[in-house]
Amino acid sequence: MGQSYAVPINSYADEVPGARFGIRSELVASGNRLPHRHDYFEILFFVSGGSSQRISIREYLSRRGSIFFISPMTAHQVRFGPSDRCFIIYFDLAFLRPDLVSCTEIDSELLARVPELALFVYQQDIDFILSENDITLLKGLCDRMLGERESPLLCSEEIIRSNLVILLSEVTHRYDRQIRALMRNRPPNGGGERRVKGVMKFIADNLATKMLLTDAAQQVAVSPNYLASVLKRETGKTFVELVTEKRIDRACELLRYTAVRVSQVADAVGYWR
Repeated sequence: MGQSYAVPINSYADEVPGARFGIRSELVASGNRLPHRHDYFEILFFVSGGSSQRISIREYLSRRGSIFFISPMTAHQVRFGPSDRCFIIYFDLAFLRPDLVSCTEIDSELLARVPELALFVYQQDIDFILSENDITLLKGLCDRMLGERESPLLCSEEIIRSNLVILLSEVTHRYDRQIRALMRNRPPNGGGERRVKGVMKFIADNLATKMLLTDAAQQVAVSPNYLASVLKRETGKTFVELVTEKRIDRACELLRYTAVRVSQVADAVGYWR
């Protein structure tokens, strides 16, 4: 079909051996980063400021106490005003949980083991804004992580990891009711079902082509009827609905973050004239 378009992958992390972690605290110079995505988790915690942020297909207005949770491979554009002060934290799953292998996709199985990752899953559904008491608490956690990062001693990594877990857990506590409701009604990636994840990858990899349920079923080695029932049970959606949803999301992403023409976007996501 046509040329493939995507928001570029740009890493702002220090590329070091092993699991990555980094934290910066800065009175940020005014300006915008280019739209990008990366393969690690990122947190933006605004101590002051009011610039707008783009994360996936949503636009947010940040203010003092705003905190954003950006999942791996999520397109976003960070913007800073002249008075913005922001803690920027990034990490691999293997840093947060050394017993787990890093990944770029959160499913219900992973969420059951690491519930604080729900903040990243439901960023599009919840506006995370902290109270003054929580701002003070999280700023203290960030300052401690920053100090241990800048002047590492024995067990500094363990202290950083502990403070990161507390930060994520405190915000998860504050939004417990909303997160639990979303987890019941819309579990990520169809509850961790292996075949569903295989279908979702098949859809994402083939948006520019014509896709049929039979093609997806062959990809995951089951019958079309069985796959249709699994998809409906695990996601609440049909194969066509999942394809349409992914095409719309990708089209919105390309229109928001790139300068390609509408006709090119349509071609890239499988809508042809």
